[in-house]
Formats: sequence, C-alpha cells, structure tokens
Amino acid sequence: MSSSEEKPPVPGGERAPRLSRARIAGAVLSGVLGILSFPIFGRAYELDLLIFLALFPLLLAAQGVGKKRGALLGGICGMTFVGVSFTWVGHAISEFTSLGTILSLVLYLLWVCYEAVPWAILGLALGRCRSTPQILLVLPLWIGLEHYYPRLWPWHLGGALYDRSWFLQCVDLLGASGLTALVFLTSATAAGFVRWRGGGEGFPRWRVAASMGLLLACCVYGPMRLVSLKHMEQGRAADKLTVGFVQGFLDPMERRKSGLRTYIAETRELLELSPQVDLVLWPEGVDWIPLDLGPGVDPWRLHPENAEKTGRFMRDEFKLPMVFGGAGVILAPGAQGALEIDESYNIAVYLSPGGSGGIYRKNHPVPFGESVPGWDLLPESWRQAFPAIGNLSLGDDNPPMTLGKSTFRNLICYEAVLPEYVRQSAIGSDFLVNITEDYWYGNTAHIPQHLSVLILRSVESRIPVLRCTNVGPSGIVDITGEFHGPRVIWKDHSFTESFIPVRVESFYSSWGHWFPLLSLLLGVLLLYSSRGKPVAEPTSAVGAGAEIC
Repeated sequence: MSSSEEKPPVPGGERAPRLSRARIAGAVLSGVLGILSFPIFGRAYELDLLIFLALFPLLLAAQGVGKKRGALLGGICGMTFVGVSFTWVGHAISEFTSLGTILSLVLYLLWVCYEAVPWAILGLALGRCRSTPQILLVLPLWIGLEHYYPRLWPWHLGGALYDRSWFLQCVDLLGASGLTALVFLTSATAAGFVRWRGGGEGFPRWRVAASMGLLLACCVYGPMRLVSLKHMEQGRAADKLTVGFVQGFLDPMERRKSGLRTYIAETRELLELSPQVDLVLWPEGVDWIPLDLGPGVDPWRLHPENAEKTGRFMRDEFKLPMVFGGAGVILAPGAQGALEIDESYNIAVYLSPGGSGGIYRKNHPVPFGESVPGWDLLPESWRQAFPAIGNLSLGDDNPPMTLGKSTFRNLICYEAVLPEYVRQSAIGSDFLVNITEDYWYGNTAHIPQHLSVLILRSVESRIPVLRCTNVGPSGIVDITGEFHGPRVIWKDHSFTESFIPVRVESFYSSWGHWFPLLSLLLGVLLLYSSRGKPVAEPTSAVGAGAEIC
C-alpha cells in the first residue's frame, strides 16, 4: 500500500481506513451485481436474485472511510451500474440528436455522472457510519433518493424482482420502494454477518430476524394475494374482452412512406383469423397521421393532404374500436395566408363505430427527445442544427374513454413508467392502454427494462395494462403482474389476447408515495444530525480480510 492511499489523521487521533484496491473492487463489484440482476441478464439467466446482495460489497467497502472517500466509492459503484445497464441511453442520444459518435459518447458519459450522484450521496452517508448497525440509518435516505432524484428513467433496485410473483405482490403496499427496502436490508444484514465473522462486531441478530421476517412475510403475502386476485377475476369472467395487437416492426422513416398500408394489411389478416375482436391496438406513431385539433372543427377531420388515403379506412372499413398513435396539429395562417402547423402533439386516437371516440394528447414527453426545456429560447441556428430533437406541445389532462361497459385511459410510451402519473390515470379506469415506440433505442436492454417497469406500475395500482409496441413485446399485463403475450421482439407479429377489465383498489393506489417521501425526510434528518467519526482499520487478519468478502 502506497502512502498516497492513506488518509491524514482525523480529529481524535483516529486514522481513517485506506481507499485500497480492495475497497474500489468492492464498489465495482456492487455495480456488477446490479447489472447482472437487471432484466437483460436477470430474467434470461435467472440472476435476478443477486439483487439481494448487490449492495453488500459497497456497504463493506464504504463504511467508515469518511465522507469524501465514501462519496468516491459510491460514485464508482453508480457509474459502473448505470454506465452498463443503460447503454441504450447513449444509443438514443445518437439517434435523436444526430451529433455523431464522439459527441454522443461525451453526452452519455456526462449523463452517467449525473445519474451516479445519488450513489455518491449513499457512499458519503456510509462513510460516516462507525459501525454496521448504523448502516440501517442510511436506508431511508437511499429509499428517498432512489424515488425522488430527477432521472431520465425512473427505476428501483427492487424492480429487478419484477418476474418473481411471490415478492412482486407486496408492491401494492409500499410501491417498488418497498422491494428496494428489502434488498437494502438484506445486504446490510450480510455485511453485519461478515463483520461478526471478522471479530469486529457482535452477531447481527436483529437484522437477521428483520430480514428473514420480511422475506417470509413477502412469501406469505404473495400467494395469498394472488389467490384473492384470481378469485376476483373469476367473478368478472363474463366481462372478458379480446384485444388484437398489430406489431408492425417498421423503421420510423419507413413508416412515413408505407406505415398505414402495412398496418391496414396486417389488421385485415388478423381479423380474418380472429374475427371476434373487441378492440384493435396499433403502436405509437404508425404513420404520423396528422389530425386537425383546432377549435371549431370536426375533431375527426384529417389534415387535408391525408384525408383521401386514411378517412375511409378509419371510419368505415373495420367497424370496430381502435386505438393508434398519430400526430395532432393545430393549424394557423402563415406568412402567405396559407395554413401552417402552429402546434403539434403526440396523440393516441380512439375510434369506435359511428365515429365516436376521443383523442389523448401526450402529457409527459421523453426528456430531451420530444421536448427540451427552454428550446424555444435558443437561437434559431442552434435549433436547426439539431433537427431530430422534438419540441412537442403537451396536453394537460387524460380524458376517460369508453369501451362497452369499461372505461380506460391512454398512456403514450414513456408515460407508462411514471409512478404517480400511472396511479392518477388508473383512478376511475378499468384498464390502461399503452402504445409505444421503442425502435429509437435499438435491440438493447431498454426493451426488457421498459416492460419490467410497466409490470411494477400495473401491480402498484392493480390495473390491467394493454401494451402495443412497434418492436415488441406487445401484450397484456394483468393485475397480478403476469404478462400475457408471445414476447416476440424485433419482428412483426399480430395476435390476440383476452383479459378481464377489472381494477382493484390497493393500499398504494389510495395513499401514493408516502413511504419514499417519509423516507427521504427521515434520511436527510439522520444524515445531518449524525456526527459519527470514521472507524479504524481492523487490526486482525480476519477482520482485515472481511473488508471485501
């Protein structure tokens, strides 16, 4: 160990633990375990249960090293985890901005650093812990940071368990944050056990009891909740609806040329094989069909140049309810008196026989993809330099729509991963429709991650979600979190699935995010009130070896 790795003595004469290679390796290992737990590896290779120990190496490595070195270790862990798990963000930056490989990579690395900030704060708090039991005081801080830190893509460590039905059901109580609390507690218990084996601390009996008790509670609550929900669904079996999914798998540029024709042809084939369909879903942005949303006009009047090719099909051909994505525009007189587009919206269009239905204007755009804060304030030359970046107008409500005896609301793409927006949209609805376009992110980890978060949202609010996407997988998430569909990705596929439109009130849907909010407040209070000093490096061989085990 070089002298450069040693920290100067702290007040009180204690020497802080050294930032050794083992500690750095521990931080990296935590990041790697998180990577392996997440959907792209977790579900494919049954590695998702590794999430219970993902924080374990970081907790050992960062405990007692002091604030600055703890923050560094936390940042290393976060950058490892985020930088590999979310590489699709880099792909999206390149697709949306047309900046080229080098600049896109620079922006991606800056984003990774930003996303690592909560991890650095976690490490800072761990660095102030004098003993492993004090790590539990850091738990509420992490719960709050994980939920409320403004991220491009909301995620929870506990969300890695999205495919484990027994654990998953408890998210209807505390949301996905409840699973994260269980994951953190398990890792803290493992860290305490290692410290005990190293002779540095007593046996963590209370943490073991709490961890085992909560795990057992989840394993008991899960099956009981599943039985009650299945029984509830059976009581509504007569209300079952059949949905036709048309997953066209078209390049966005190709859709502008032939998207409508392709989806019409595939829908015809679908209905020939399965004529008893209650609702047909197409994904977001099928053909960027502009609909005139201006005041005082027929809401179904298409943009004049598109009326001839689309009007007959929409109103007359299929004669059944449909939801599809398009572009809504408001026209205004231009410089020469001709009508020009004044506002444009990403919309979900609901058509039913007779021309009734409705239009939903997307409320929450993809940050820096569909809308950039302050975009209109930038010089015109700057805006022209990045033509692929959108700046869509936004809706301000989510109107309910009716299908037979059922009521539903729409969510467009990214909106389906926002916890509070999904919770609010579920109120008064029997199911939700999510049309999405994931082509921009490539055949990457984004695809399983998007689905995994959608499953969490469905279970939190106990509401079925119908998902139709251009690249897949399309299908139905029921109120238990089970996905019904072929899981076909990156190819065209049309099929039908049935579901029961029933929503069940949950504790989470009634009370919302009180748990992460209370955790954040408590965590900040504990962080600023604690005055713990760094602990000394273990002197025994066993204790030293237990630093990273």
